[in-house]
Amino acid sequence: MSIDHQKHVPTTFAVNDLSYRFSWFHLARPLTLTGTINPIITGTIIASMQGKVYYDIFITFLIASMLIQISANMLNDYFDLKNGQDYEKWIKNSNRSFTKLPMHQEIPYVVSVMIMLAIILGIWLSIRINWWVALVGLVGIIMSFAYSAGKKSLSALGLGEIVAAVYLGFVPTILAYIMHDNFINFKIILLASPFSLLIASMILSNNIRDIKKDTGFRRTLAIRRKNAFYLLNALLLFAYTIIFILVISQTITWTVSVVFFAMPFAYKLLNSYKINAKRMDEINGMKWAARHHWAFGTLFWLGLLLGS
Repeated sequence: MSIDHQKHVPTTFAVNDLSYRFSWFHLARPLTLTGTINPIITGTIIASMQGKVYYDIFITFLIASMLIQISANMLNDYFDLKNGQDYEKWIKNSNRSFTKLPMHQEIPYVVSVMIMLAIILGIWLSIRINWWVALVGLVGIIMSFAYSAGKKSLSALGLGEIVAAVYLGFVPTILAYIMHDNFINFKIILLASPFSLLIASMILSNNIRDIKKDTGFRRTLAIRRKNAFYLLNALLLFAYTIIFILVISQTITWTVSVVFFAMPFAYKLLNSYKINAKRMDEINGMKWAARHHWAFGTLFWLGLLLGS
């Protein structure tokens, strides 16, 4: 049975006959996990400045959040193939030994196990804190599925950047803060804002790179707006501007200024999508977006620690 690349949605038989070219580790997209890790660490550090921190809650919340994000990453590749995209990431099982490579049909089972573990951890957190944690977690799980599933997925509707900004920016930072007997306030919302802008820049970078691939399948923000490159510039500029204002106003310690050492990564990212950029530069742009998020986020919470 033949599959025409990027033309037809493959049949169930054809899909089940394919395995991912790389490992389960690669399928989890570890570089993108900064979208969960750094906001949670930052929110926890800010909470520690207000009072006691419960490290069992911190670790449990971090693991549960990572499980949900990894599940979302895997489902993204799973549904991309079902929708007739990214055939180059998959190869037929008959071509070589696939004892350790992810089969397409195995992904829903692995994701189900991770989601169940996340739910169990979420129930424990709800017992320790409050049942509103379960509600927020349930919405997050639904969003991780709706992001990629179906012809009218959230990413297909051009809502990917907004969903990521909320659930990989504001939500993990704020939750990590209020889980330690704190109340939501304007300051924590401000401190969560750069993470929302940066994770949105990661999604936008991915969508700019995939404009040609997504045309006909999705109506992403990058496809809807011809000036998406300038929007990417604005997202990064606003993230650094917020930090500058917070430092100047002494809302946060001056040591957080170390985040500006992440700017070379931002330059590399923007340079990947400049006019007349090479295709290989565009492909690597998403990697630079993730590296920038890692550098910015890590320097952010290290700066907070240095000034505490």
